[in-house]
Amino acid sequence: MQLPSATAVSLQQPASATSPERVRTAARELESQFARMMIKSMREAGMGNAMFGGDTTYRDMHDQKLADQLTKGRGLGLAPVIERQLNRSLNPPPAATGGAPLPLPGRNAAGGMSLGAAPVATSLAAPSAGMPMPARNPTLVHRGLVQDLPLQEPGLRLARTDSGTSLDVTAPVAPPPLPEPVSRPVKLDASSPEAFVKSIWPAAQETAKELGVSARALVAQAALETGWGRKLVGGSDSHNLFGIKATGGWQGGKVTSGTHEYFGGKRVDLRDDFRAYDSVQQSFDDYARLMRSKRYAGALAAGDDPARFARALQKAGYATDPSYAAKITSIANGPTLRRALESLPADGLPAGRMVAMAGTHGKQG
Repeated sequence: MQLPSATAVSLQQPASATSPERVRTAARELESQFARMMIKSMREAGMGNAMFGGDTTYRDMHDQKLADQLTKGRGLGLAPVIERQLNRSLNPPPAATGGAPLPLPGRNAAGGMSLGAAPVATSLAAPSAGMPMPARNPTLVHRGLVQDLPLQEPGLRLARTDSGTSLDVTAPVAPPPLPEPVSRPVKLDASSPEAFVKSIWPAAQETAKELGVSARALVAQAALETGWGRKLVGGSDSHNLFGIKATGGWQGGKVTSGTHEYFGGKRVDLRDDFRAYDSVQQSFDDYARLMRSKRYAGALAAGDDPARFARALQKAGYATDPSYAAKITSIANGPTLRRALESLPADGLPAGRMVAMAGTHGKQG
């Protein structure tokens, strides 16, 4: 649509010759053109108008009259914004080099209008050039246009050029990407005690927080049950860190492995079925479910005391080894685990001393 010649002439005048009244008139005309384009878009979005049929002459006259009515008085509220922008652009302070940003209407994600979208750039200085405008939401006229036109950046901006004032497009700036979530190791690393602790420490911390117990105690128990990750029941692919047997109606994966139990103070070797998991986290999740049973309420009441936690486990019958609690406490307070925890989160430090193991023990799920 062609801009009125008065608007183009007023904007082509030197900044010193641009009066406030001329700028105000140009702003009003721009607002009127904007209203007319909205009405046209509303009509195109509808099913037609039986009042005018195919005759566009009277329809255009009606649209122009309606646009004039919409922009009388306070109008749509857009004219003062354009006027302020033109005043800053055409009459900048001595130190200024260009106009300030003026976002113009676009379409937001909800289908309404906002002042942050970036339509095709055009020039206000060329009276022969058309002014393409994006389609508008027809319902905005009925909802109150001023409330639906929030100013936001980035968008279009008015800036002075050698030939006059033009609209320059500044593409919307994409929001910064979200930080990548910290990856939790899902495969066990048993190359050293430090590597073993590092691979299970995130899951141990999370589970300990859920249960209200010491993460150090959980790592010490897993180290005892697996020989620092090197003696898992059924191999490392089982991810069974706590020697939990496939009892209690278990419907998941299973592995058969050799183990031993203590009966009357005597060790007895045997084979049994144990639960198998897909990851370290699954092993900790199942362990947490087991610990929430009434049987282990005393262990959860131990809080952040590894020794008390271990004694409560043994008292509840978690293992048949009479030295089970003492072994967990020794590992929890021992130098190997201390060095492993001190190495977090650094890699490549010398491996600590391997703790001697007594093997796995039967746990009833």
